[in-house]
Order: sequence, then C-alpha cells, then structure tokens
Amino acid sequence: MFTDRSPGRGPGPEADDLLIRAAMEQAAEGAPALPDLVPVALVQGRRRRTRARAAVGAGVAGVVALGVSGAVLPVWGSGGGTQPAQTWSAASRTTTVSPPPSPAATAAPRPVPTPVHVEPTPGETSMADLPPAERVRQEQFQSQAAVLLDELLPRGLGPVRPVDLTVSRYQARQDGNTFPIVFSVRPKAAPGNAPAAGPCRDIPSKGLQCRTAVLDLAGGIKARVTTAQGNSRGTQTITGVSINFVYGDSVVRISVDGDDSSMVSAPVSATQLIATAEDPRLLELLKYADEHPMEEKEHTVRGG
Repeated sequence: MFTDRSPGRGPGPEADDLLIRAAMEQAAEGAPALPDLVPVALVQGRRRRTRARAAVGAGVAGVVALGVSGAVLPVWGSGGGTQPAQTWSAASRTTTVSPPPSPAATAAPRPVPTPVHVEPTPGETSMADLPPAERVRQEQFQSQAAVLLDELLPRGLGPVRPVDLTVSRYQARQDGNTFPIVFSVRPKAAPGNAPAAGPCRDIPSKGLQCRTAVLDLAGGIKARVTTAQGNSRGTQTITGVSINFVYGDSVVRISVDGDDSSMVSAPVSATQLIATAEDPRLLELLKYADEHPMEEKEHTVRGG
C-alpha cells in the first residue's frame, strides 16, 4: 500500500499509523478471539476480599480467645514457674478478737477493746481472783461481747468496753458521759429458790413502763422489756432500759442505764434493745454462755 510522497519528504505520521494498523490486522486474521478478562478479574477480586476478611476475623477471634484464656490462667509467680490458683472465702477471714470455743465472731475485724478497771469494794471479788485459765476464758468472752454490743447498740452510747470487775459488766462513754451496761447470762435457780417475777405492768408513780415482747429471731422467746427512771436530782431524772428473758437453762438480762453524775439518760430505746437481744450473733454468745456458765446461779428476783 503506497501513498503519495513529495520528493525529499518522508511519510507523514498519519500514514505510518495506517500502515501499522493494516499490518496488525493482516497478521491477526484467522486467529481465535481473545477471552474477556473482566469477569475473571471480578471473581478474583471477590475471592481476595473474602480471604482478607476471614484473616481479619481470625485475628480478632484470636485476641478474644487470648483474653478469655488469660482470665482463667493461674497466678504467675516471680520465680518463673506457675503456682496453684489461690482461692478466697469469707470464712478465711480472721478477727482481732479471739472468741471462746463456740460463739461466732463478728463479720468484720474489730480492735480488742481495752477493759475498764474498777477496784472491788471490801469483801467483793473480781475477775483477777479467778483461776488463770478461767480468767482468760471470761476475758475472751467479754471482749467478744463488747465488740458485738458496740456494733448493735446505738452510736450515741459511744464505744463499749468490758469492765474487769465481773464478766457481766460493761460500760460505754460518750461526750464525758458514762453509761453502765449489763450483759448477764446466769444459770436458773432451782424451782422455789427464786421468787417469781410479778406481772408486767406500768407504774407511773415510779416512772416504770413494762411491755412484753416476742423475740421472733430467737424462736419466739417471750421477753420483758422495762423502761424505768433512776436516780432523781431535783426535777431531773434519768432513764434506763432493760430486757429480761429465759434462754435454755439461763436467765438473761441486758440493760443500759443513764449517767448518774451528769444526769443523762441512756440513749437507747426499748425497740433498739429488743433488736439487739435477738440478733443471731448475740444468740450465739448466749448459747455458749448457757452451755458453759460463767456466773453463779440465780438467787435474786427476776424481772425489771
């Protein structure tokens, strides 16, 4: 195929393109058609994207699995080896108060209260006169009871401490006022050796109020609760509260009195004292004291 050319000039660019195109068409004539690559490329693209997502998902699952397995791994020691996983339970706690063999300790550790020293009157005995082993036992019981009473009685009383004169005596102090407390578990007297308590009734002239309560948490034990005015000074009087009941083979008395010197009444109501008396932890102490007596048999009139 030829084109016109002027003397001294080469073929133009358009002529060269036509020649090349004609040569390529002539060489490809009769060859099979080329396959369409677009569908293949789309398929490969989808496969690669699926594999990439699967790889990312596997990586995330691996991280989650590592976190879960790490949560159940035993604690690693600093020495490079493994140590058995440590367990904890509320029962493994220890308290700072060593209780007698039976009574349950309070839930949380409390400091041992320092006993209050009271000199015995002439002819009176004190805990210092007890045999060493018995003195230790009663002191442990007192410490346990003081910690529990301090927790159960109203905050207005102040800290409760044992009195070293006898196992049944305690006291609380607040703002310079001293409130005597009695927690007595005394074996019952033989029938006929102690006068029976009179009926529970109010005596307004003596400032005495009496009510009967049922300690539901103690199995329905009936108790006598009294609120009574104590010493008077002019027009001032102080009020104390007490609860009395029989537990097992013992007579129980819990009382809180006012401060005679400052003429301040006990900041405890009858309802609060009932709640204290039927607390399950206090009942454990009662059970121990009933089974292992620490006081002499009852020989005085029971009641308020």
